[in-house]
Amino acid sequence: MAITASELIVLDGKIYHLRLEKGQLAPYVFVVGDPERAHDVANKFDKIIHRIGNREFQTITGEYHGMPVSVIGTGIGTDNNEITFVEAYAIREFDLEQRIREEGIQPLTVIRLGTSGGPQASIPPGTLAIARYAVGLDNTGLFYDNPKVDETILRIERSAHNILTRATPKNARFRGRIFPYASKADPEVIEALIRNARDNYTVGITASASGFYGPQGREIPGLPITVPRLQEHMARLHVPGEGMLTLNGTQKSRDLRVVNFEMETSFLYHIGALAGYRMGTICAVIANRPKGTFLNDYHPAVERCITVGLEAMHDLYRKDLDTKK
Repeated sequence: MAITASELIVLDGKIYHLRLEKGQLAPYVFVVGDPERAHDVANKFDKIIHRIGNREFQTITGEYHGMPVSVIGTGIGTDNNEITFVEAYAIREFDLEQRIREEGIQPLTVIRLGTSGGPQASIPPGTLAIARYAVGLDNTGLFYDNPKVDETILRIERSAHNILTRATPKNARFRGRIFPYASKADPEVIEALIRNARDNYTVGITASASGFYGPQGREIPGLPITVPRLQEHMARLHVPGEGMLTLNGTQKSRDLRVVNFEMETSFLYHIGALAGYRMGTICAVIANRPKGTFLNDYHPAVERCITVGLEAMHDLYRKDLDTKK
């Protein structure tokens, strides 16, 4: 059955928020929170084919070393990324005129390139954080019923809920009512990011918050928050992973801890798995919360993040080409 006009809004052949037409989004996609960073990524493309902007959304499609690629500046938050992902999904998967899902469409590969804060004293600013899992402190993912979970996801959810409940004062109105959800990256994307990061990186859990201040434990006088010192408590989240990984050239266990805080990844992994897409995130850590330090000039770290992301995506593209042969 065709989707009604009120459920999938298309005006003049363009999807409502992104304002993209069919064919204007490549199968390899970067998402960035800062719309200006979309231009920084696109400046590394060999060719630009489309530039489309509407509201805070900026989409640039072109080629990078023969790879068809797009970058979308989404604006901040899981809510903006919900709009971005669903409309990108519709652009790729649906005949927008007939409003009917098509068959045999190549799944998207999506890598988020971001900035983040670090809750671990041992992770210095400038480190690249690669998210094997994410824990969502937002509620956006709860509106999509994704049953694809493994034991690690369940452990993260249980541990995060227990930590937050214990850390909330007993007289707080919302004590026990924050229900985190966890989600997982595509392993193939994570391994490509690790290979290309080479050094000065860490792998673990990204915590995605629904805001920048209270939802990340920043306490501004006069505005009491539900979970005081939230990032300090979430830094204690630790769950056993599976097998071993090579980190900065050394074999280590896959035990997982929260390595950074940002505002998008949890939902992207959650809905990406539901759609059958390959998803991954790499973020520059630009602040160390326990030590109170911040990179005043974080552009070199972001530049490295972009470069690693491009190289990793191109590795995946070349592997896809080899598979098709």
